[in-house]
Amino acid sequence: MIKPNIDEIRMLTGKSCDNFLDMVDAAKQIHADGVEIVAVSLGGDGSFVVCDDGIFRARVPKIDAVNTVGCGDSMIAGFALGLSEGLSVEETLKKASAISAAAALREETGFFVKEDMEKIYPQVEIEKIG
Repeated sequence: MIKPNIDEIRMLTGKSCDNFLDMVDAAKQIHADGVEIVAVSLGGDGSFVVCDDGIFRARVPKIDAVNTVGCGDSMIAGFALGLSEGLSVEETLKKASAISAAAALREETGFFVKEDMEKIYPQVEIEKIG
């Protein structure tokens, strides 16, 4: 698994990724090249995953972010947790997205409060788009 942001996926693929469909195509290329799960973070616009099960988009609720440094790392931790628990990629994406958003609510980098995550979790929308 890899979890690039928009700038990183541009560097990995050499594509401009000027719109969502371009980003999905870039992630599909990385997946086709052998990466099992490609999760692309889109900041406040959520994220999406390309994997063997399809393409899933996560939309997170609007929050009053305090510190976004480390939110990608928190998302990776959420993926590690969800996959270790045997969750589907879809459910893992939901959990990872809630953890990442909860981390943005705190001043400390890479830190979240479980209650924040539990409040955000039911508001995360996952849509299968491919």
